[in-house]
Amino acid sequence: MNEKEIPPPVNPLTTKLNLTIMRFVSKQFAAKWLPSFDLVVTSDIRTAEHNKQIGGAANSAHVHGLAEDVVLRNRATGKLLTEAEAREVYNAFVAPNWPGYSEFEKSSAGEGYHIHWNLSREVSTYSGLVAMAGIGVIGFALLNKMQGKA
Repeated sequence: MNEKEIPPPVNPLTTKLNLTIMRFVSKQFAAKWLPSFDLVVTSDIRTAEHNKQIGGAANSAHVHGLAEDVVLRNRATGKLLTEAEAREVYNAFVAPNWPGYSEFEKSSAGEGYHIHWNLSREVSTYSGLVAMAGIGVIGFALLNKMQGKA
């Protein structure tokens, strides 16, 4: 199955786990490759309805909780990078080093540009398994407690 055909998770716990993984990876990436900049997240998780309203791609990684759109703020000056400055940073550090898919895009949200990055939707499969395992463990513990075994 093509990755873009993987449907969004229906379990909200899976989506939250995906988002947690995405935020962790982006923070680790920024600490290593973009230490002079603060990430300003302009979009991350979206509902399918919101994604459609704003013209997002069909089955966007945002609805999986696996994408962020960010702009960069110079940590020393406190100012957002211009589009040209951000494109240089993107080309030098993000494009060659991001562990998933990324692109530099024009934005209609007011900042002029954003960097979109996402992880593979296969992460969602693992998050779903973790969520199901967690629900199973909790259910088993509750069942044992109700039966007086715990």
